[in-house]
Amino acid sequence: MIVIGLGSGRSGTASLAKLLNAQRDSLCFHEMNPSAVRFSGTPRPFLNTIHEFQAILDGGDPAMLTVDLSRGVVTKAYDQLCRMQRVRTIGDIAFYYLTYVELLASHNPNIRFICLRRDREQTVNSWIRKSAVERWRSKRIADRLSSLITREHYHESRNFWMDHDGSRWLKDPVWDKCFPKFVARTKREAIGMYWDHYYEQAGILQRKLGEMFRIVDTERLNQIPFQADLLEYCGIPPAEQMHIDAHIHRSSED
Repeated sequence: MIVIGLGSGRSGTASLAKLLNAQRDSLCFHEMNPSAVRFSGTPRPFLNTIHEFQAILDGGDPAMLTVDLSRGVVTKAYDQLCRMQRVRTIGDIAFYYLTYVELLASHNPNIRFICLRRDREQTVNSWIRKSAVERWRSKRIADRLSSLITREHYHESRNFWMDHDGSRWLKDPVWDKCFPKFVARTKREAIGMYWDHYYEQAGILQRKLGEMFRIVDTERLNQIPFQADLLEYCGIPPAEQMHIDAHIHRSSED
């Protein structure tokens, strides 16, 4: 089975990858190739991924997979895949799959899509923290002084959800293109609009694709019986399942 996980981000996607990677003969990436894609308009990398996944399931060489080796977590997963003698479940989890779901489903019926959904306000708060430019206090002071001397912009955060010129928010050449953009008064408002848009589209996909696409409330990943049901949905029989303590978003501060 091919498993594609998605969700707005800050929604438990890394924990879903951890659950799938705990299974025998299973390998799931987390954001395996963001450098090559955009939120919409780049279908070929996604189609290539599905074709390459299916070739591996059919007994092909696991090394024949396109991944972004500039990211340590992806390199580690890729090296593990190349060492595996048998692969029965393979996949990737990333928020940027959303606009490509119907295309991928039409090309391969052997896919299961799992869309994680976390509480809206918790998601917005988590993205606000995640998009901050982290610095030690001494580094923050030094950078502020340097910006005054060089007249370069000092950035405290990134903003993936609005078009901007880089003067207020730090531009990110990899991740900026992976999010849709919104017209909003504030960054917080734009993230909320992103959440609304994401799950409106996910709901449409669930109605269209039926059993191929599931929206899952993230908190349920903490429940062992639900893990069992989800793994069976991914083609892993109960007798072969491994369950984990997910520790997903137990507070709004995560």
